[in-house]
Amino acid sequence: MANAARFGGLVVAGLAAVTVGGLALFGQLDDVASWAGAHVERQLAESGFAVRAIDVTGARGEMAHAIVQASLITDGESIFSIDPEIVRSRVEAMPMIRRARVARLLPDRIAIVVETREAFALWQVEGGLHVIDRDGVVIADADVMNPPDLPLVVADGANEAATEIVDALGHFPDVAGRVVGAVRVGERRWNLRLESGADVKLPESDVMASIAILARLQAERGVLRLAAESFDLRGEGDLIVRALPDRAAAAGMREREA
Repeated sequence: MANAARFGGLVVAGLAAVTVGGLALFGQLDDVASWAGAHVERQLAESGFAVRAIDVTGARGEMAHAIVQASLITDGESIFSIDPEIVRSRVEAMPMIRRARVARLLPDRIAIVVETREAFALWQVEGGLHVIDRDGVVIADADVMNPPDLPLVVADGANEAATEIVDALGHFPDVAGRVVGAVRVGERRWNLRLESGADVKLPESDVMASIAILARLQAERGVLRLAAESFDLRGEGDLIVRALPDRAAAAGMREREA
C-alpha cells in the first residue's frame, strides 16, 4: 500500500511537471500565473479586502481630490494589489507635493499622508511668470495680469537663489517696501529694482550686510529718496550713488556757470 501511494504521488507529480513544462514550452505559463494571481485577488476582494476609502492627510478640498485621482487607486480593487511605493511615486510627481507616505490599512483603507509645497515667490523668466516654493520648484503658473502678492525674482537661476534675497529683505521692511523685484545678474549676484526705477547693485557675497548698510543709510539720511539711477554697494562697505542722467547734466551745467 505504501509503495502504491508513493507511486501515485509520483504519477501526480509527473503529470504536474508535464503540464507546467507544456505550458512553459508554449509560452502560456505567465498567462496562467497571471490568471491565478487575478483570481486570488478577486477572492480576497470579495472576502472584504477591497479598497473602500482613501484617507488623505495634509491636504483638503480640491488638492485632496487631485491626490486621490493621481493615486490611480480604484474603488473595490483588492487592497493587496496596491503597491504603496508606486502610489507614493505617483503622488510625489504632482508639482504641489514635496513628499508623501502611503500605507495599507487592512482590511479596506489606504492612507496617504502628504507634505505640500508652499508658495514662496514669483519667478519671471523667458516671458513666463511662475509660482515657486522655497526650493525654487515651480508649483504653478501665475496670472500675469493678476499675480499673487509674493516677492518677485527675475532671470535665469533666480528661482534657485530666491531664499537668499527674500529672507534678507524680510529683515529690513523699510527697504523691502520700496523693492518691486530682485534681478539675478549672471546667476551670481542680485540687483534690486526700486519703485523709483533705480537699481541697487548688491555684491556677490554678504547680501544681508549690504542691505543692512542700505537700511541704515535710509533711516539716517533717506538715501532711497534721492533721484538716482543706481545705488552701488559692491565696494567695501561703500555706497556709490549714480544720479539720473538729466540731473547729472544739470549739475554739471551749474558747475560750469559758477
